[in-house]
Amino acid sequence: MLGQVDPKEFWENKILVWEESRYAQKSGDVTEKIAGAASSSLRFRVQAAVELLAPFVAGRKVVELGCGSGFLAESLIAKGAIDYRGIDISERAIDAARQRIAGSASASKITFEALPVDKLTDLGDAIVFSLGLFDWLTPEEIDKVFEVGKHGSFLHAVAERRPGSIIQAIHKLYVYFSYGHRTGGYVPQYHTFRQIEAAAERVGFKNIRPYRDDRMRFGIFVTDLPVSAARLP
Repeated sequence: MLGQVDPKEFWENKILVWEESRYAQKSGDVTEKIAGAASSSLRFRVQAAVELLAPFVAGRKVVELGCGSGFLAESLIAKGAIDYRGIDISERAIDAARQRIAGSASASKITFEALPVDKLTDLGDAIVFSLGLFDWLTPEEIDKVFEVGKHGSFLHAVAERRPGSIIQAIHKLYVYFSYGHRTGGYVPQYHTFRQIEAAAERVGFKNIRPYRDDRMRFGIFVTDLPVSAARLP
C-alpha cells in the first residue's frame, strides 16, 4: 500500500482542476465531468456562504482559509468587508487568485498568501470562514484554526457524518475510485456537529449553531454568528 501523499503536493495538482470541474463544470476528464455535473450542492454552498456572511461583514476583516483561487474575495468586499485575506496551501491556487484580482477596483483590500494551517498565527478579530477545508484537516489542525481565530467569529462548512446516507455512501465510492486508492488514506473526513462545536468551545466560543439546507446534501455550516434560520432563496 502506498504511503500517504504529501497534502501540499496533492493540492498543487488538484485544486484548480477541482474548481474548474465543480464550479465552472469544465473538465477534460470523464469522471470529473460527471462529478462536476453532480456537484450542485457545492455551488449552492458558495452562494449560501456569501448570503450568510453578508449581514455581518460590513466594517469587518474577513479571512478565508482554503481559499483556492479566491473567487469569493470581491463578492465579500462588495458586501462591505474592509479587508479580505485568502490563505491556501497551494501556491498555484494563490498565483491564480492574484491574477484573478489584478486590476480589480477591490484589489487594494485583498491579499492572498500560500500557507499551511500549522503555520497560521493569530488572525485577530476577523471573521474566519472556510468551505470544506475541515474535511481535510486533522483534529489538531482544526483546533489550530479555532485557536488562531478565537478573537473573532467563524463560519465553516463541513461534511456532516450521516450513517445510512446513500448520497454519502456514493461520495465515499467516488473518492476511493477517483483518487483515494492512490493517496494512502488522504481523503475527506466526515464530522458531527458536536465534534466541531467542542473544538470551538475549547478556545472559548459560545452560542455555536449549525445551519443546514437540503440543497447542501450532507454539508452543513457551523458558526457562532447569529445567522437566520430562514431558508435561503
